[in-house]
Amino acid sequence: MVITMSRPNTRNKNKRPRADESESPSAAVFKKIHSTGDISKSDIRQLYMVWKPLCHGCHGNSKDSPNCFCGLIPTANGVRKSGLWQKTQEIVRGLGPNPSKDLRDSAETPAGLTNLGATCYANSILQCLYMNISFRSGIFSLEPDILKKHPVLDQLARLFAQLHSSKMAFIDSAPFIKALELDNGVQQDSHEFLTLFLSLLEQSLSHSKVSGARTIVQHLFRGSVSHVTRCSSCGKDSAASSKMEDFYELELNIKGLNNLEESLNDYFSEEALDGENQYFCESCQKRVDATRCIKLRSLPPVVNFQLKRYVFLPKTTMKKKISSTFSFPGQLDMGKRLSNPSSSYTYDLVAILIHKGTGANSGHYVAHIKDESNGQWWEFDDETVSKLGLHPFGEKPGKSSNKDDKKSQGISTAGSVTNNNNNAHQEAASTSTVGEMFSSTDAYMLMYKCTSKDENATESNNILEINNDSLPHHFLDEINELNASYVKSCEEYQSKKDSHLVYITERRQEVKSVLTEAPVNPEDDSYFWISTDWLRQWADNITPPSSIDNGPIQCEHGKVTASKVTSMKRLSAVAWMKLFSKYGGGPTLSSDDFCMECLKDGAKSAVSADVYRDRKASLKNLAEAVLAGNNPDGPSYFISRTWLTQWLRKKNVDIPSDADNGPTSALRCCHGHLLPEHAPGAKRVSVPESLWLFLYETISARKADDVVTFPSDCQPCEICSQELSDVASVEGNLRAVKLKQRQNHEKLISGKNFTLHPGQKYYLVPSSWLSEWRTYITATGKNISSLPEPQSLEAIVNSLICEKHSRLLQRPLDLVCKRGSATQKTSNTDGLTMIPESDWKLFSEEWSATRGKGISAEIAFSKSSQDKLYGSSEAMPIMDGDVGQSLDDANDGLGAREPYVKTDPEVCEECIGERESCALVEKLNYQNEDIHVYFVRGKEAPKSIKEASKAVPASDRRTSKRSRRTSLGNSISLKVSGSTSVYQLKLMIWESLGIVKENQKLHKGSVEIEDDFATLADKSIFPGDVLWVRDSEIHENRDIADEISEQKADILQAEEGFRGTLLTSSVSAQLCEDISFSE
Repeated sequence: MVITMSRPNTRNKNKRPRADESESPSAAVFKKIHSTGDISKSDIRQLYMVWKPLCHGCHGNSKDSPNCFCGLIPTANGVRKSGLWQKTQEIVRGLGPNPSKDLRDSAETPAGLTNLGATCYANSILQCLYMNISFRSGIFSLEPDILKKHPVLDQLARLFAQLHSSKMAFIDSAPFIKALELDNGVQQDSHEFLTLFLSLLEQSLSHSKVSGARTIVQHLFRGSVSHVTRCSSCGKDSAASSKMEDFYELELNIKGLNNLEESLNDYFSEEALDGENQYFCESCQKRVDATRCIKLRSLPPVVNFQLKRYVFLPKTTMKKKISSTFSFPGQLDMGKRLSNPSSSYTYDLVAILIHKGTGANSGHYVAHIKDESNGQWWEFDDETVSKLGLHPFGEKPGKSSNKDDKKSQGISTAGSVTNNNNNAHQEAASTSTVGEMFSSTDAYMLMYKCTSKDENATESNNILEINNDSLPHHFLDEINELNASYVKSCEEYQSKKDSHLVYITERRQEVKSVLTEAPVNPEDDSYFWISTDWLRQWADNITPPSSIDNGPIQCEHGKVTASKVTSMKRLSAVAWMKLFSKYGGGPTLSSDDFCMECLKDGAKSAVSADVYRDRKASLKNLAEAVLAGNNPDGPSYFISRTWLTQWLRKKNVDIPSDADNGPTSALRCCHGHLLPEHAPGAKRVSVPESLWLFLYETISARKADDVVTFPSDCQPCEICSQELSDVASVEGNLRAVKLKQRQNHEKLISGKNFTLHPGQKYYLVPSSWLSEWRTYITATGKNISSLPEPQSLEAIVNSLICEKHSRLLQRPLDLVCKRGSATQKTSNTDGLTMIPESDWKLFSEEWSATRGKGISAEIAFSKSSQDKLYGSSEAMPIMDGDVGQSLDDANDGLGAREPYVKTDPEVCEECIGERESCALVEKLNYQNEDIHVYFVRGKEAPKSIKEASKAVPASDRRTSKRSRRTSLGNSISLKVSGSTSVYQLKLMIWESLGIVKENQKLHKGSVEIEDDFATLADKSIFPGDVLWVRDSEIHENRDIADEISEQKADILQAEEGFRGTLLTSSVSAQLCEDISFSE
């Protein structure tokens, strides 16, 4: 015995069962009202759901109970994403930014500078200059008249004044950047900026009458050197050796060098002049061996060491950053470096300029600077200033606490400091270094300040010193005003915040108070109705609605309708008075304002719906029998079969809506009569009179004009019947015509190749027209009259002849020769197809073409393969006796010549060439299309890849959009345009496959793609082409970010540097060239 178990239906297991409305209490009440016409108090309680009990702690607010006020506000300690009950911090955030967050921690904490986009290079230099008390004092000592005449000095002094005494944690640098006319969106080199800026300051300060301010740049930063050339024979120095040259910084090589001592040794080392570089000695009067070196003559109070972290790479014509670890001391004895050595000339490290990043024209600048007043180190990162402690890269490991924000650029130890990017460290082991060593992979400039000097030191006693706690009087009022304005904005925000939070607290208390008193006992007859939507907005919004709006719950009679009971709440008199007295509005709807008219109308509708459901259920079996094909006895009527099917399937058993069409709408023609049954959409059934009367009554009550009665003996519309007969006749004739053409052209209908014989005459028709003709002739069924006829054949043939030369504008399709027979390639779109002469004669009659105007063709043989030209008159002729012979027989007699299609008229190669050139240009003007690139690991690509672009027509190519791995290596799809350069394509391949641009051997087929400046259109690379690339592995790998950043910098700056700004307006062109060369 086999037991089959049916799978339980779980499709609707989670659906809430729908109560039978006909059995609901409200339905019973409506029936009672409809039958008696009386409405009792208990009826009101039932229909308006007054009887629902008060609820507490519902999951959400219930629409089914006007006594439920749960969920209008969150539970205790609950919050919402918006409105009155969101988190307090979110409410405060909505007030806008808090200016107090920008308050400087204390007067001892330095202020930052805003980054306007790419101005970190300027910010770091400005902070280094400001933290130098002597330089700051000199700027503060400038006369107001000088500041008015020199906008850059004025903005610099104002910037320093705000950095000195502003209460804000960071200062807006925009006025200063604008005064210099700098492009705040272009990254620049900080060393170049410092050099040009000091030159501009030196010139501008020369107009000051304050001696210390006038020469502050020279006194602080200018030293002197001489280039000494000494003859190895006589030992005398050249005349130019005594010439003193000024310097404002020393540019030191670091490539291959480990620390500052080695870089200084390299800078002051002797260079031998021998061989071809021999020196002409004036004393010896001949070319002799000599030595050349730099002698340090004098030192400034502040020495800037510029570390050459960028080197030029000839292979890539780009600059590369040297990221090796470089060590430098906390103290430096420069006395031994002087040409006249001094016993004591000690410098302390006071600033380190750091460049973060790999690109020469990208990255980010920060400065680590020591406060001269207390020895504390600070990190200046634009707006953010962080305390580092007593060491330039943070506290020693043994002294520092475990702070999350500890700076870890470098870690100091008793003997050395190591950058966290490199574990190697350098010991202090030279005669010039004193004390502890520090290391960094990103240090770009070092600033040392002299702390002790002897009688040989450069004069610097004229430098002005001012009280660090005071400002010049011409800035004091301005700064005080700015601070007062800032403090006022902080106070106003705090006041606004406090008052807003008080308001929020009061609003929440008001809502809680009203909702606590809102519920009314179901037995209480004194209450008021209020719109749930208005109550929800009032309880949830920070700003409540202006007035109570009960309009949505009113009926047309101005009362409360029972149909809106799910959209309103019962409110106690106390709660209503609190709301009404404060917000007004209304109208006031009390417990006595129920609508008798609406209740009676509702009762009538409910009863009508019950009647409709009952009658439909009783007639359902009758309707199903009609659809099953059972003809009714007695009088019957036509209705639409489709309409009746949909009527039975309706899940809603209520009276049909107004949007439903009538049961006979689809059967009525435009003349108002019955459509013939074979008309589209006019399928019908005959229904018994009882079913028709039910449908007619229920539908005509709503739309009487839409219901037309068609008894089963009604005759169809004569006009429509005649029109349908005419159409049927036309379609019948069309079928006969098409059948005849199919019989006349059996070979052409199949679309298969047929053998072509030398000596026979053929005719040419466009392949596209022939394909269109096949589709039209073979169409059947509904499509037989819907497809358009092919165009007139004579017009098509005429369009193939060029006006200029009266020759053919298209070529016939190529021949395919196999096993001694010739056929023609097939195509549905391109070229001309050969058809037999008999088919052409029939086409001339069928498609209105003149028989003699056709384009004739025959198979001919060229003298040689190189002589093959379409329509050439130089071909070997076919004699009449050769007609019907095979290709092998013809070749035997003609010496195995190549067959081709000879046309009359000939093919116009000139016009076709021009048209193809235009098409090629248009084809190469593509945008955002796919090409495919294979990474080949061997020396040569397989034949399948080399021939991939040739094998597939461009229009039919499809490429995958995802990168995938094959047996040959990786393959990628790239989005390119015809204007994409080969260089840009190589960058895309570099990014996707990791092959450095210089190592890419890129090919299309067997041809290598060269010339980085050419476009893909120049190289005839089309959408869908398959390229392949090989890695030569000649050049070393490097990060593509360096290439991209250099490319962007070249595009944006075009090697212009600071040209066009005030920094170069007063500097000689030679100085600009010197700086660019040194970089």
